[in-house]
Amino acid sequence: MRSKTILALIVGAFALTACGDKLAGTYADDGGVTRYAFAGDGDVKILVLGTEVDAEYRLDGNKVLVSSAQGTVVLTRRDDRLYGPMGLELVRQSN
Repeated sequence: MRSKTILALIVGAFALTACGDKLAGTYADDGGVTRYAFAGDGDVKILVLGTEVDAEYRLDGNKVLVSSAQGTVVLTRRDDRLYGPMGLELVRQSN
């Protein structure tokens, strides 16, 4: 019974890791004004109007919570796009 529990925990950990990896990559808006470069380890670099900010992110279902010294932004994942406040739409550029 104990080995089944351990196996279930390992499978669950791999499943969560796989979900996180899907976000790793660069997302940018069509105008090239905003870019989010997500690393698989929870770090993200945000470039807005030529200013770069280091931040952290975590996933909560289809929500991506991005936190920095400036505050927290909630993005919504849908396919290869991220949607944010004030009409922000980021398209996946690379892995």
